[in-house]
Amino acid sequence: MKKITCISMLILSLFAFNNCSDEIEGGTKDINYVSFEGSSANMIVEKNSTANREIKIYTTQFSGSDRVFNIKVNAASTADPASYDVPTSVTVPADSNVGAFTVGISDVNIGDTGKKLVLGFESQEGLFTGSNITINMQRLCTLNINDFLGNYIITEAGYGAYATTITKDPTVSNRIWVTNFWDWTNDLAYYDFDPVKGTVTMPSQVLKMGDGKNYTCVGSGTYNACAGTFHMTYDGDVAGTVHDFAPASN
Repeated sequence: MKKITCISMLILSLFAFNNCSDEIEGGTKDINYVSFEGSSANMIVEKNSTANREIKIYTTQFSGSDRVFNIKVNAASTADPASYDVPTSVTVPADSNVGAFTVGISDVNIGDTGKKLVLGFESQEGLFTGSNITINMQRLCTLNINDFLGNYIITEAGYGAYATTITKDPTVSNRIWVTNFWDWTNDLAYYDFDPVKGTVTMPSQVLKMGDGKNYTCVGSGTYNACAGTFHMTYDGDVAGTVHDFAPASN
């Protein structure tokens, strides 16, 4: 009877492999088995950045010399090959049944919904392998108000698209100023971003429109810090108006 640490379930006709620290009846010298630490792992990368994570593997056998297992990227992966760095092999040191390798990811075409990277072991004669591991890649974008500045396009539901320029308030944190609100004013409108709630508000303000009259405008919405876009709905004298702001280069 031999203690084996951290192995995945493997059912053979004569042996049963359970979770970490389970006992394996009858010894394991005739069973050559390797598995990843689990069936899934999560990795988060900041916008325009990189991230690394160590992935462990476990074997049922100990050896007096290093053992090398080849790693392959499974076709079920949806991640862009440019977004990850995976070694072609992993080594289990002599007199050990644990190995480790590092997966690196970068913010390349991960998108808002994320991507997955599926890894497995290459086949070897006499080698039993555990399940693939799926690495769930997510992009994290914290609010940077500078990503919401410059030339934008406002798409107004039921009306059309028109240009605006967004500048940063010099004194109030996370506040922007927008030109050409409603495509009908020379006044500047201001919006406040809340990085905790992930929301945008247009505090109640009075703008003089193209007909020379004053309109009370107030609105609320949400932003996408990864894309630099935000969505607004309005009340007051412009109730029912819906705006989508996107960088003019998109």
